[in-house]
Amino acid sequence: MPRHIPLTATTPLLVASALAGAQQPQPEPAKPKPERVVIPPMVDEKYGSPAQIMALPPAKLIAILKDSGASVYAKAKACQQLAVVGDKSAVPALAALLADPQLSHYARFGLEPIPDSSVDEALRAALGKVKGKLLVGVINSIGHRRDAKALGALAKLLHDADSEVAKAADAALTRIRPPL
Repeated sequence: MPRHIPLTATTPLLVASALAGAQQPQPEPAKPKPERVVIPPMVDEKYGSPAQIMALPPAKLIAILKDSGASVYAKAKACQQLAVVGDKSAVPALAALLADPQLSHYARFGLEPIPDSSVDEALRAALGKVKGKLLVGVINSIGHRRDAKALGALAKLLHDADSEVAKAADAALTRIRPPL
């Protein structure tokens, strides 16, 4: 007696498979999932966890910036916290990092919110000491702080050979100058 196969959308495949004597393809067994790698939180050997560094008083944060043995990580965290709790006393230590390629951004982040003219003086002084991306960053910080005493120095940088420096100077001048 012939075998009856119900008609469905897959009937031609089943018939062809049955006629060819082939077996239905079996799904591949599930591959085991790779184990999750747990990355431990950053902890500075000398100064501890981020929370411990951020809990330090301003004087100790400044000491971290001056410590030649402190890690870049600890100095970065100190700069971040000085943006919140820093005052005029933090400016020299933060300004000293403006020429450091790894820490310049953090130093500017720490300097910008400090409400003291010594920050503006430090940023203006850095204009002649840094180049390239670091100079662009310093210019941006000057523009952010709207330091009108930097107008002359920024105007000179409009014609800098580095187009990024010239663009940053133009943007800073636009931000500082009063609208016409």
